[in-house]
Amino acid sequence: MIIAINFDTLVTFDCTYGEWAFGQSDLRVFVEKGLIIKKARLLRESQGVRVVEGDGETDGAVESLFPFHYLYDPVKGVEYVEWERNEGCLKARSRDGERSVYKCGSEKSNSLYEYVGGCWFVFSGVTFAKREIHEYASGNRRASGNKFFEEVGKQEAVVQANEKYLLEGVINASPGPGWMSLEIHAQSFCIEISDC
Repeated sequence: MIIAINFDTLVTFDCTYGEWAFGQSDLRVFVEKGLIIKKARLLRESQGVRVVEGDGETDGAVESLFPFHYLYDPVKGVEYVEWERNEGCLKARSRDGERSVYKCGSEKSNSLYEYVGGCWFVFSGVTFAKREIHEYASGNRRASGNKFFEEVGKQEAVVQANEKYLLEGVINASPGPGWMSLEIHAQSFCIEISDC
C-alpha cells in the first residue's frame, strides 16, 4: 500500500531505521519503529490512501494502517502493544504481559507517545543522498569512533526543484548499529507498507 503524505506531517527523530536500498532514482529507507504522525486524518481516494494534516487529534485510522503500532512510556521505558481508553483511564499491556493503568488527563498519561513503524520511506527522483553512520561500540549506545560515509548520485545534480529531506536516528542495519544522519535530495516522498 502506498500512502501519500507530506513529509512535514512526520516526526522522525525517534525513529529506528533498518536497511536502505537505492535503485535507479528511488531511495528506500526501512522504518522499524519510532515514527510519530502529527495531527492528521485519513482520506481514501481512487488512487489510494492520502494522509493530510488535521486540526485535532490524529485519526486512529491513520496509525492502524501500520503493521507496528504502540504506545511508549519514556519514564518506565516500556512499549505497550495493546491499550484501551474507558471510564477515564487508559489500560495498557506490554509485549511481555505487564499491565498498567493510567488515569486519563494525568501527568503520566500525557507523557505516553503513540508510535508506528514497519514501513518504508520512499524518495523518488533522487539526485543526491549522503549517509553518515557513527557506529556504536559493542553492547552499548556509545560511539566506537568508527564512522561510515556513503553517497549516491551527484551533488552537482541537485536542482532547486528538488526537496531536501533530513533523517536522523538509530540504525540497526549494517554498518550499524549506530547513529545515522541521512540527507536526501528528491522530487517526491511517500510511505509504502507491505501488503503481506
